[in-house]
Amino acid sequence: MVIIMEQIKLSENDILESAGRSSKGNQPKWFFDGKYYKADHMGYEGLAEIVVSKLLAKTNITNFVKYYPVKIEFGYNKRNGCYSYNFLKSGEELIPLERLHRSFEGIGLSQKIRNFDISKDRIKYTVDFVERTTGLKEFGKYLTAMLEIDALFLNEDRHTNNIAIIRNPQTNEFSLCPYFDQGLSLLSDLDGFWLDGDTDKHILRVSAKPFGTFKSQVSDARDLYGNQLIIKFNIDDVDVILKEMKEYYNDDIINRVHYVMKKQFEKYSK
Repeated sequence: MVIIMEQIKLSENDILESAGRSSKGNQPKWFFDGKYYKADHMGYEGLAEIVVSKLLAKTNITNFVKYYPVKIEFGYNKRNGCYSYNFLKSGEELIPLERLHRSFEGIGLSQKIRNFDISKDRIKYTVDFVERTTGLKEFGKYLTAMLEIDALFLNEDRHTNNIAIIRNPQTNEFSLCPYFDQGLSLLSDLDGFWLDGDTDKHILRVSAKPFGTFKSQVSDARDLYGNQLIIKFNIDDVDVILKEMKEYYNDDIINRVHYVMKKQFEKYSK
């Protein structure tokens, strides 16, 4: 397969202000011509977004954001990155749970759940709050699938500003948001998980958010709302995707992502 490299030139003056800044920094982002663009900031966030979204297409999950590779030039910078199409319909707004909780309770959700000692209570409080204030049904299943996805792909940045719902201001009706923001997965932060380090030790160092450890979050959410994610892919599918991305990322990065996914398969295959 011949991969045609996409490129775009964007203005530094048009970089979006992030209302829900990542706990590890503020990735350059733009909205242009109906698409959101994100430039790699700490390593290979774009590759992580693309790999995760392409693999989610081989699961039972249907409500997720698709990401595509692109070379982004802005100012004196030329970086790899990714883009996605705007999933909001006209007039809709994205409301992070952090903001939703503050509007109803006067404090952010992240502050509130610190009052609970165990992840199960934090998860249950979050689900009950969302369903009570929005009328959404089965948010617990939605959140469980998100935590399962994050555990499989080692997403270290699932803070309460990038768990969100969608609101239609005209009708005040809420809907579930597509799964998004997997950029800090697969050890993509090369400042924190350097390439020449011990990858196995890096994997053990990844910390989950926002309720507890990867293991406790998934186990407790499943106890409450049942298993959700069904995987229909294997390491061969990962390698097909990585082969397509060699025009954008070097062999060291490609090989590392292959190794991380191989280890995750071994861990979660049961």
